[in-house]
Amino acid sequence: MALASNSSRSNIEAKIFHHAGWKESFSAIVGGDEVKAGKPSPEIFLEAAKRLNMDPSSFLVIEDSIPGVTAGKAAGMAVVAVPSLAKQSHLYTSADEVINSLLDLQLEKWGLPAFQDRIEGTLPLEPWCIGGPVIKGFGRGSKVLGIPTANLSPEGYSAILSEHPAGVYFGWAGLSGRGVYKMVMSIGWNPFFNNTEKTIEPWLLHDFNEDFYGEELHLVVVGYIRPEATFSSLEALIAKIHEDRKIAERALELPQYLKYKDDPYLESSLHQEN
Repeated sequence: MALASNSSRSNIEAKIFHHAGWKESFSAIVGGDEVKAGKPSPEIFLEAAKRLNMDPSSFLVIEDSIPGVTAGKAAGMAVVAVPSLAKQSHLYTSADEVINSLLDLQLEKWGLPAFQDRIEGTLPLEPWCIGGPVIKGFGRGSKVLGIPTANLSPEGYSAILSEHPAGVYFGWAGLSGRGVYKMVMSIGWNPFFNNTEKTIEPWLLHDFNEDFYGEELHLVVVGYIRPEATFSSLEALIAKIHEDRKIAERALELPQYLKYKDDPYLESSLHQEN
């Protein structure tokens, strides 16, 4: 594995040396000041291949920039693009594949050994928390989809939302004065409805007799299921959401995920006033 960046070699080293094991992960590192022309020229990738003593056609490039994609293709390499800006996938058409985030990278598609960390169709994550009062959403959850989501306001969570890519997640939900429930959650723009801002739409996998707008909801997110997708029909979208529910319900019975049901962050929500 090689790292090829337009940044200077000293800049690259300054950034990665702070992270244990990162430098050792690369058999070769090529900086922009070590070649005559940086990306979109293919020279930087060809130099990486030379240092690894391998044919350029055997490489898979993972890039977040358009000049990087151009450089990789010009070097005769396969390229997977992970756009650094949301809703920019249409600008990366020269890549062999465009994915939403590295969570969706499937190396086996490219003849490389597959990652071994997926469990029952889910990807375990380092758990992260988010919470707040339940707000009214777009009115489409229960009315249009038959799926009553308990939306959270994105206000105050811009850092978390930028850190976690759009997609379908799952975990545990603590609802004030009620209990802890399984949940599956969509974060993103929901291409079918073409949202203009990133939303947080958890679905608590329990039948409630009444609405609970304004009540405190705490979420512990423990895993990832899939990226956002565009659907040809409302029926296809609904079917996929119910498939996500089944995946989440099964996964949350596994010891790796079940242990987070007792997370203190969830317990704190149970003592909140309604």
